[in-house]
Amino acid sequence: MKFDQCLFGYDDGHRLLASSLPLGSETSHLTELSDLAPGTIFNQSEGYWTGLPVPAIGRYVLMRTWPAPEMSRPGCVWTHALLLEPALLESIEDLSVLQAFAIRPSGLVDKDRYREQLTIDVNHLVHIPELIDNNVVERLLLSLYAAGGTSVEVDSPGQLDGPLFAVWSQQWPRLRRNLRFQTAASRAPRSTGSIRFDVTAELIQTSTGSRSSVKGAPWLVTAALDVQDGTAGALRPFLWRYGRDVRRQRGSFLPLVEIRNIDIGGVHDSGKRLIEIVTESFSTSDDAKSLKQDLVDGNLAPIVQPQLLGLVLSDSGNTVFPMPTHSGISKLADLWPDRREEMLSLVEITVDTADPIGKSVFDLLTGGTQESLIWLLTHASFPVRKRIVRVTPKLLLEDWALDLESPALAELLPLIPDELAGVDALLAKLLHLNDHALAKVAFEHFPAVTAGQILMATGVAGHRVADAWWHKLKQRPAVMLQSNVLRYVDRTSQLYAVAELLGWLTSDVALAGPSLWISTFRNASNDLPEEKSDRLNCFLIAVALSSGDSSGAGLVETLFDVIHDRLLKSQLSDTARDILEGLLPDVGWFRGWDIALRFRLAIAKAYVRFRWSPQSYAKLSATRKGRIMLADAALDVPGGKLYAEAVDI
Repeated sequence: MKFDQCLFGYDDGHRLLASSLPLGSETSHLTELSDLAPGTIFNQSEGYWTGLPVPAIGRYVLMRTWPAPEMSRPGCVWTHALLLEPALLESIEDLSVLQAFAIRPSGLVDKDRYREQLTIDVNHLVHIPELIDNNVVERLLLSLYAAGGTSVEVDSPGQLDGPLFAVWSQQWPRLRRNLRFQTAASRAPRSTGSIRFDVTAELIQTSTGSRSSVKGAPWLVTAALDVQDGTAGALRPFLWRYGRDVRRQRGSFLPLVEIRNIDIGGVHDSGKRLIEIVTESFSTSDDAKSLKQDLVDGNLAPIVQPQLLGLVLSDSGNTVFPMPTHSGISKLADLWPDRREEMLSLVEITVDTADPIGKSVFDLLTGGTQESLIWLLTHASFPVRKRIVRVTPKLLLEDWALDLESPALAELLPLIPDELAGVDALLAKLLHLNDHALAKVAFEHFPAVTAGQILMATGVAGHRVADAWWHKLKQRPAVMLQSNVLRYVDRTSQLYAVAELLGWLTSDVALAGPSLWISTFRNASNDLPEEKSDRLNCFLIAVALSSGDSSGAGLVETLFDVIHDRLLKSQLSDTARDILEGLLPDVGWFRGWDIALRFRLAIAKAYVRFRWSPQSYAKLSATRKGRIMLADAALDVPGGKLYAEAVDI
């Protein structure tokens, strides 16, 4: 990776000496920043750091300033500025490695190299561990995140450098890109001119103060420990994940750390405090969306999820928290029976809700073990008891259930056990209802049975399948690749519909193999027109050739003569040939027109490659002419001699 750089120093006045990037109108601004900061004391330190974003040139500028006593004028300095693209700050875990790229010039004669870009390999940057003063770290954290002043007390010049880079590395990308700091140490707070820094350094006047430990709140202790852990810290992945969509940047750090503490060490009654933190710190619905979603879904601080859901589902938290997802709701099932009182509260809140999420909560919590249902019936209100009784499965299999409105059916249908006899008959009676919600519920809970009933109704007079059911079936093609779905097929038109819904020869179809199709195809009556029949036959051959499963030979035995004969007569439809095309070998331009030849070669290669039985190969054609051509094809294939000899000609 390359990045730009520039050098400032004394040459008849402090000025820009060299740069690999035109600075334009920012030249004077950066020249001022690169000059000696007022009141700076170097003592034994080699220099200080300055960092800030400069939007006008699209760079984050990281400066290293050294004293230049060799110059004729007192107070001269050298400043090497790294002009970093903002994306670079996100790609480097430990920003302290950037310190190695700040190079002090040996003199004015050395300035030309700063006119060229620096090239680095970010994958091979090596961090050299160093001891970081935890007192300074805590002071820095307080200064940044707890409404402290910008000035951080240090014992000596340079003491802030290590903690600064460590704390900077802990920040998520947007915070990193906007941090403004200068580590030049002075004896008193100083003016920084037109630049407002977030962090500056001030020398402690007495040694007593430097030795006193900063007593920190829990968030401060957690953050400081993570800084010491460096890139191995557990807090920073949390901050990077949830800091990405907060509205306030530095103002969000402290509440995020507090939430992290609840996540790893909270108790049942931590919910109240967590809700306070979120509602006060992230009060709008679009603030910290990923954090809030993970909280209500139980992915984060799962111990407080029931309290959060109670707040959300009772509408009082809807302006701050999002609704949970279905996967989030499913986690509530693990809380029985230890926290059943809280579960009962959720059941009562959701018993009459029209919200789909609320219904899911109710269905989950009233669809548990017999023990939990008995407990609910004993302790719950009458509306909840009524709902539990209403969903007694056998009641819904009677014809009266068909008189219910579709939303009511959609609400009750998920509570029928899929193994209950009569479910298939009920679903068959629902297929004429053009209701997407109902179809969605049916597929979610009874995918194979629903798909099978749709197939059975295909092409049958008086059995109309509404568009909503076809739409949902097309969204779930994989359900067709189940033997318990294809058992409903008894006509080739139904099998054709399955292949069409699956998208023909997809990778999933090939992986499922021919055994899924062979029995169904052999037992199905053919009700397809010629062109569609061709296409279905070629599709089944293609499945056999793509899979290599031993059952594929049976399909080839059944269909070879049919397809081969139509190829010889040039009667095979284009759509059927298209399915085969990708499986046919290239025989050169001179013979490439002969699709029948290429088909025979593909079959012969498959038998050799998959080691299918020579006896099966010998049975492929019922005619002497066909067997001769098969024998010739086998001889053209490496390893095919055994198959050629097996053919009786």
